[in-house]
Amino acid sequence: MRDQAEKLREIARSAKVTLKSAIIKKPVAKARVIAVTSGKGGVGKTNFTVNLALALSQLGQKVMVIDADLGLANIEYILGCTPKYTLYDLLNRKCPLTQVVTDGPNGIKFLSGGSGIYQLAELSPEKLDEIIVQTIQYDEWADIILVDTGAGIHRNVMNFVVAADEVVVITTPEPTAIADAYALMKVYKVYDGNASLNLVINRVNEFYEGEMVADKLIKVAQQFLGVTIGNLGFVYEDKNLVKAVKNQIPVILAQPDTISARCIQYIAERLLYGKPVKTSGISGFIKRFMHRLS
Repeated sequence: MRDQAEKLREIARSAKVTLKSAIIKKPVAKARVIAVTSGKGGVGKTNFTVNLALALSQLGQKVMVIDADLGLANIEYILGCTPKYTLYDLLNRKCPLTQVVTDGPNGIKFLSGGSGIYQLAELSPEKLDEIIVQTIQYDEWADIILVDTGAGIHRNVMNFVVAADEVVVITTPEPTAIADAYALMKVYKVYDGNASLNLVINRVNEFYEGEMVADKLIKVAQQFLGVTIGNLGFVYEDKNLVKAVKNQIPVILAQPDTISARCIQYIAERLLYGKPVKTSGISGFIKRFMHRLS
């Protein structure tokens, strides 16, 4: 009996050591980096990005939004809060990253890129390493990082899109918007992008309209480009959303029970609980982005 008891104690001690080692060696989960983009301006991309961030935070996610729309401070306008510093100040050594990142409502954080994004192409390897080291803390903090890109298919936009782990393409049922969304997918194919692609149709008037536009784009992208794109859903046209923008309060917070807010909440759930995607975090995103610039 004593021998058996001693063996059991040895097994228990061994299990504790193994468990402790596993905990110590467990890698830190890296944030999902999702680029939100569109083939043309005026489709509601930035408004959607902000409300998606808030919807994800309501689902228990820690979310950061990076405003990568060069020269346009749309995110801060929609959130109703002005950042004291931008990426420009970080690159010019005026302040650390912790001061550049601004606290938003519902616990989300956002980083205003501004003209500092242009300077990324001029960074020395040492300066780039310094910035990457600073970003690691947000890889550990954030669950999801949303990158609000500019609109269109020029190189500045596509570099952000291709660098992300996942891409959400926003379009509307308008023929020009659909054509531009397809053009973006075409250029994405030329850039050899391999991220997970998803589609959101904004400003839909009828259910069948959203389904028809999504189905058409998905089939055409697969048939002619060999690009697989998922369907996250659509957002109904809603005057309450327009009113929320004017009041600088995101509709998710101002009127969470409106039809547009419920649509975005549904999309957030599909994005969060959908097929798992391999992530490389914000540091991996920056490295890939800088590689595109070189």
